[in-house]
Amino acid sequence: MPMPRRRSSFLGQQPSSSTTESTGATSQRLSIGGSGSLPRSRGVYVGIVPTGGVSSLGTRVSRRALGISSVFLQGLRSSCSTVPLAQGLEKGRGLSYESLNGCLVEYIEKVRALEQVNQELEEHIRVYLEKKSSNVNSWEALRENWETIYHQVGDAVLENARLMLQMENIQACAEDFKDRYENEQPFRKAVEDEINSLYKVIDDANLTKMDLERQIESMKEELGLLSKNHEEDVKMLYNQLAGSQLEELEAPIRTGLDDILEKIRIHWEKDIEKNRVETGALLHTKQTTETAPAVQTQEEELVESLRTEFHETACKIQSLQAETESLRTLKRGLENSLYDAKHWHDIELQNLGSVITKLEAEVQEIRAETEQQQRDRETLLSNKIQLEKDIAAYHCLLDAEERSSWLCQAAAATTNVESRKLPPNVGVASNGLLEPRRERQPLDGTNCLSSGRDAPPGGTD
Repeated sequence: MPMPRRRSSFLGQQPSSSTTESTGATSQRLSIGGSGSLPRSRGVYVGIVPTGGVSSLGTRVSRRALGISSVFLQGLRSSCSTVPLAQGLEKGRGLSYESLNGCLVEYIEKVRALEQVNQELEEHIRVYLEKKSSNVNSWEALRENWETIYHQVGDAVLENARLMLQMENIQACAEDFKDRYENEQPFRKAVEDEINSLYKVIDDANLTKMDLERQIESMKEELGLLSKNHEEDVKMLYNQLAGSQLEELEAPIRTGLDDILEKIRIHWEKDIEKNRVETGALLHTKQTTETAPAVQTQEEELVESLRTEFHETACKIQSLQAETESLRTLKRGLENSLYDAKHWHDIELQNLGSVITKLEAEVQEIRAETEQQQRDRETLLSNKIQLEKDIAAYHCLLDAEERSSWLCQAAAATTNVESRKLPPNVGVASNGLLEPRRERQPLDGTNCLSSGRDAPPGGTD
């Protein structure tokens, strides 16, 4: 299977030294035998060269053998005989048919060798293209792996950003709690002071309680003394009554039962009346003695009432102070909560601003990458156009080489003009050389490019 003409365009390869030699050789005029110069004609000669009975009629070198053109030219220079332009025809009549046939056979062998080398090169190119296609498939697999890794990296970046945001939120919460703790410290100190003041009030209440207990104990002692005095007074009265009864009993006792009963009744009536009078006197004296302490007790009650009122007012004042402090603490707490809300709002705005700046930076990077890729694409397109131009130039050079090869073949074929009849499709030019009788085409850049694309890839037309 013939391969397309692609030589130095693969992977930016430079043309071989043989190609440069061939281009340099075709840029100059070909000197045949050193006696005459053959100018380079503008056109591509296509036809059959007579070989004097050799079986390889119409055989031509393939134009794809770019790296072997210099070898072909050297072989032609060594094998072709010197044929001058005008006097060469007369001198060439002495050459023998056998020497010309030998040169043509050698030329055909070289052509076959070149065709074999051309086939080997085609095989190498085919293997290379297959390897390149396999490399392209491997690049597709690598591209898929790269895309998956790219997506994984993007997910990891997003996860990292989420974790960073959570960490910043946690740090903000920790700072918020720290600020609240610092703000609650003065409230704690105020409450501790209030508790200490309440401890002092409790101590004062305990002292008053102990004082009242002492007063109660003293009053109990006084009550005990009064009860003892009362018992002593009662005993004294009993003793007095007992003495009076004894004196009355010392009188003579009558024997009549009625008289005895009457006497007993009278005696006890007297005793009862006496006791009544004595108890009334005692009560009167006791009331007179108890009027002065009663006045004192009223003053004490007034003082106690004043003390209780003072204590109640002090308690009310303390309760009002506690309420005012609680209202102040509530006000401070509301102010701190407002400040914390503002601070939290500012932190959120800062976080959102940082996220927005990061996203903008990423967008700028993506834009820069797209612009760089666009520039790379433009450079690749320009390189592609330049390579196409170089390929067209190489095709033109190949056509020029083939034309020079046809000239050499025509010069070799002029020696056999007199020995046999020329074929109908070959004629003699004005300069004495053979040329095919076909219309010549100008060798400009567009025709070179079209001929390079439309030329058959095989070794024969």
